[in-house]
Amino acid sequence: MVRKMIKNKKVGLVLGSGSAKGLSHIGVIKFLKEMDIKIDYIVGSSIGAMIGGAYAAGISINEIEDIALKTDLASSVKYFLPTISKSGLISGTKVKKFIEDTVGDIEIENLKIPFVATATDIFTGEEIDFNKGNLVEAIRASISVPIIFQPVIYNNQILVDGGLANPLPINVACKMGADFIIAVNVIPLLDKTNTGKKKENNNLQNSTFTAEMKSAMRKKLEALNIDYKWVKKLLTNKGKYNVPGLKKVLNQSIYITQRKLVQLTIELYRPDILIEPNVPSVGFFDFYKAREIIDIGYKAAQKAFYENKLLTK
Repeated sequence: MVRKMIKNKKVGLVLGSGSAKGLSHIGVIKFLKEMDIKIDYIVGSSIGAMIGGAYAAGISINEIEDIALKTDLASSVKYFLPTISKSGLISGTKVKKFIEDTVGDIEIENLKIPFVATATDIFTGEEIDFNKGNLVEAIRASISVPIIFQPVIYNNQILVDGGLANPLPINVACKMGADFIIAVNVIPLLDKTNTGKKKENNNLQNSTFTAEMKSAMRKKLEALNIDYKWVKKLLTNKGKYNVPGLKKVLNQSIYITQRKLVQLTIELYRPDILIEPNVPSVGFFDFYKAREIIDIGYKAAQKAFYENKLLTK
């Protein structure tokens, strides 16, 4: 039913940025494969470039899923161990090796499906579209989250994550010749209900501190002329607001900018099918939650096709 309705259309699949949330792209492609929808073009930004590039290289979606499911917490830690380079916490060497082992040494021009990966020139803010050249280099540039990953130097440009300039590159799919566009956006809606106000106060009595530990701490602080009451308040986190940690601040800072860009892109280019997997409680590097995220992507694709009346029960 679905295949017939888009017959003679050039289908472009746009896979947006979103770090670990982007594993939902795997579920989307699984659904499209089951529906026998031929993908003519793939455009990917950041994690979308990694998954889209692998699929364009001829790696089956089942193989890609298997790789994702084998990535446990220990593997995630291994790939993202800080190396503290001059311009990023992680050099990206291990991640690049992982990409090489997955897709091999192949040029974008030789992929089974025409493919483009987007990156961003960190100095000019210009969107850089990789439609030729080494696939590994293109993916490595596209996933280079600033501060986290060391940027990629390519053709005398310093390149970082494609999501900064274009987190959902629908326009690129249009340029490639797609006349039926399926766009997958995993950037979450901004939570306007969470004001940061504390719902309940923790207290030191409920913590893991024993009476002996508290007494010892108090004596040491007094010896240093430090006010114990001030430290206790800090430890118990009493006060009006919960101050977010570094991870939360990083996530929100990137999502705020990207969500606004995504909304503008959708308004300008209006994809034929917009799939927005709602992936809750997943941080930037939570790749070990693959099973849950992939399932969410599959169900979101199914729902979008039903809502657009391209699939009937």
